[in-house]
Amino acid sequence: MRAFVLVEPKFFTPPEIFPTLLEGFAAWREANREHMESFEFFAGGGGGFGIFNGPDEATLNRIMVQYPFLPYSQITVRPILDGDTALGQWREIMSEVMGSGPAV
Repeated sequence: MRAFVLVEPKFFTPPEIFPTLLEGFAAWREANREHMESFEFFAGGGGGFGIFNGPDEATLNRIMVQYPFLPYSQITVRPILDGDTALGQWREIMSEVMGSGPAV
């Protein structure tokens, strides 16, 4: 299962706990590296995104519940699939709906 995970700041992180959360974040990243196809920050700070690639939604949920900045973040998760696969499915469905049978 692949998913786009967008993380944006929701609440101000208190400066006195930021260093501890940052170290926890580095450890979280390392522990979950195998499931992160992409791991990106937005330039200038203020969040980032990644592409999760793992066995199922329960694994993704476990990983995100353990995210150290969870209480301070707005997290959006969107399942994704290969663009060519999706395009082929759309073409096939549209062809069937329009009555011309499956696309070749």
